[in-house]
Amino acid sequence: MSDEIKQEYMQFNSGTLFHRKLESGAGRNIILLHGWSFTSRNWKDVGAFQHLGDLGFNVYAPDYPGFGNSDPQDSYAVRRGDISRGTEFLRDYLKLIGVKKSYILGASMGGGMAVMAAMDMPESVDGIIAVAPAWVEDQKARMAGIDKPVLFIWGSNDNVVLPALGKQYASIIRGSRLEIVQDAPHPVYIDQPMRFFSIVTDFLRSH
Repeated sequence: MSDEIKQEYMQFNSGTLFHRKLESGAGRNIILLHGWSFTSRNWKDVGAFQHLGDLGFNVYAPDYPGFGNSDPQDSYAVRRGDISRGTEFLRDYLKLIGVKKSYILGASMGGGMAVMAAMDMPESVDGIIAVAPAWVEDQKARMAGIDKPVLFIWGSNDNVVLPALGKQYASIIRGSRLEIVQDAPHPVYIDQPMRFFSIVTDFLRSH
């Protein structure tokens, strides 16, 4: 297996999309979706590619259009509180990189997109890991229909997306799992990466 994280610019719809990837030729894939104030670089900095690659995953992390090194695109435009176009982006991105099914790991905005993907495109989703998912409070009624493996991770000190929401979501989605990391803030994966990846590893190995 190659442990080289590659950076790539691709023509994507009406603009250029930047992503990072680690391809091992494995049979399983995972997509990493960043938060509003972050980019794919943050996943690289916390060692996500190595951790997930060692578990036998091909790992892909795009900069969402309009964030980081990716061009803004009207067809995928999001704003605070409205990530409804995230599913369309993810569907098109998977097609572009030739991945039919994948786990989705997303944080905050990206976590909200992971939840939306589990509802809107379940045929392409193996399971989701949503880290304090943002802007999906109005989707509670639909969440009950999710039948994929779901892991929620929250920092106990998150004052951006309150942990109480995680308890609500976990109670709605049958079989889902909620892990609250003590003394961690909203970006729990940056504050406590070793604890974070221990939880993620346990979840992925169990499925």
